[in-house]
This record gives sequence, structure tokens and C-alpha cells, in this order.
Amino acid sequence: MSRAACVLTFIPLMFALGPGALLAQDMTIAPGSTRSFSPFPIVMYDTDIGFGYGGRVKFVDYLGKKESLDLILFNSTKGERWYVFTFSIPDFEIRQGRRYGLSFDLKAEYDKYLNYSFYGFGPGTPESNETLFTHETINVPLTFGRGLTPHLVVEAAYAFRWLRYTDPREGPFQDEIADLAARGRFFAPYLTFALKYDTSDSQIHPTRGVRFILQDDWSGKFMGSRDAAFNRVTVDLRKYQRVFGAKDVFAVRALAQYVAGGDIPLFDHATLGGGNVNTALRGFPLNRFLDRGKFLVNAEYRFPIVWRLGGNLFADAGTVWPSLRGIDLGEAAFDAGAGLRFYMPDFVVRVDVAWSSEGMGLYFNFGHIF
Repeated sequence: MSRAACVLTFIPLMFALGPGALLAQDMTIAPGSTRSFSPFPIVMYDTDIGFGYGGRVKFVDYLGKKESLDLILFNSTKGERWYVFTFSIPDFEIRQGRRYGLSFDLKAEYDKYLNYSFYGFGPGTPESNETLFTHETINVPLTFGRGLTPHLVVEAAYAFRWLRYTDPREGPFQDEIADLAARGRFFAPYLTFALKYDTSDSQIHPTRGVRFILQDDWSGKFMGSRDAAFNRVTVDLRKYQRVFGAKDVFAVRALAQYVAGGDIPLFDHATLGGGNVNTALRGFPLNRFLDRGKFLVNAEYRFPIVWRLGGNLFADAGTVWPSLRGIDLGEAAFDAGAGLRFYMPDFVVRVDVAWSSEGMGLYFNFGHIF
């Protein structure tokens, strides 16, 4: 969930229960003590979505199979709906740094966003191009993985996905969005192959090590889609380094992506803007820049404050481009900001605020950006 707002009141009721509860800065899970229960109620106000309420709860190893069950429910008074169910065996953190024969992840997500924006393609699109509409996604990926070594993982996934655009309004691209809306809900599945090399010490709160992710997403008629045909390649390199002691972490990430194909759903293009993992340009609105390719660099200094509460200082930079010959780093966008982190036993809660040449972005979500 990534929400930009002018005014946000975030009132967390924060607690963690269960015999597996872990300290904020010590995420190592010892054999035989993996069971944990992490609930997190949400109460917030956002000028775009109104009064929001819901919560997240995660159960780990309650069946004794090293599995996890994760549920997010979120509603708002202006019609925002975000529901996520995730089942993993073994759990992401339990499989971290281990060799394993097979992993399985099932995720079912429904997200309806009333005020989605499209600004056009290219790094120089003006803010005045913003066209608002309602965006709805149903996404059900099934992922199988294998830990070839403690640090090398291969994964394959098939994502059942349905998209719908409705109610175009207020902007110069109303006709284009109306054409997409005329499709109704359309089926746009894709197949993913990923190779991951990871020497970090945690999936939840990494403090040292590196991660390298090479991922290829394919969509086309051979996977049952009549409405999408694309190939999206992503290269993601991350480095985590302890500084000033064991609890202060400097993290940096560089990401490059290119999307080829003749029928690319609008937001399957390379996208920058907002507070999502692969688009994190936090001083700019969600989907602010789109094109065929992108570069993105993020740097963060993460530090403890008190108990489970931590802070974060960060900077983001990135640009989009139509082709390798069309790359112009002089058109890169920059932002900087600060945030808070609350460390639960099985996930991280984050709030970030960032400033750029176009104003301020304020976001609430779960997990580190990278």
C-alpha cells in the first residue's frame, strides 16, 4: 500500500505477542523457536482516500511446518480497498541463508485505487498532464523456488492477473483511458523467472551483505492472455553495511529495467514515482514517470531510536527512457527525505516523507523499500 497525501494522521496500536517475538534489531531465528504472532492495527487519515482502517496479522510456524500465513485488510471511507492473503512454506525469513529443496508461495491480492494517475510517457512529462481514473487489480501469483545453496535461489512463478480501468476524468488523456476502460476487466497474466544471489543476514531487516536479483517477466498468448504481450527484464543490486555499530545500517540499491513488447498494459511499463519497492522515487507521485526503460538508485541510512522504533534518512534518483539510445541522465529526477520504522517480529512498518522539485510525498507501507 503506497499512499501520497497532504495530511496524514497515523495512529498505530503496536504490539507483538507469542513465544517467537524477536527484538527489533535482532532478526535471527533460532531452530526450534520459530513460532510467532505479529498483529498490527491501522488507523490513518489521508486526503486522497479519507479515513482508513484495517490491520495486518502474520502467523509463523503454527502448523509446525515452518510456514507463514499473512493477512492484510484495509478499507477507507472514500472507497479504497486493499486485501492481501499470503501463504509461504517455508517462511521467507526461515529460508533465508539456507539451502532448501522446494519453497511455495501463494499470494492473493485485490487492490482498488479510486484516484490513480497517468501523466504520459517520458521523463519530461509535465505535472499538468495528470489524468485521474479508478484502477482495479486482482493478482494471484503462484511461486515455486529452490535454494541451490545458502545464497543462490531460483524461482519460477505464474501470476493470474485481471486489470480494469474505469471513470477517467480531469486530464488530457481521458480519451486514451476511456479506450482502455471500454475493454472492461481484462486478463493479463505473466510468467516470471528469477535468479537471486543473497548474502544478507535477514529478509526482514538486513544489516550486512549483498543481494543480486535478475528477473524476467513474460506475458503473451502462449500463457492465455489476449490482452497483453511483453517481456520485462529487471536487474536489481543491493548492498547493506553496518556503520557506527551493529544497529546502524547504510543501504544502497541500483535498479535497471527494460520492457519490450507490442501490447504492454499501461502500468507494466518501466515506472517511477511513489513509495513502492521497484518504483521508489518518493518525492514524486505514484506513476509520475513511465517509459520502456528506467534507472533507479536509492540510498538509506537506517538507525535505532528507542525499543522497536527506528529512523531513516534517504535519497532517491532515477529516470525513464524510450530506448538505450534515448537515455539522457540530465533528465534524472531527485528527492530526499526521512522516515520512521517500527520493527515487528515478522515484518517492518514504515512511514516516509520526501521532498522534490514537485512537492512532498508521504507514504505508509510495510517492509523496507529494499
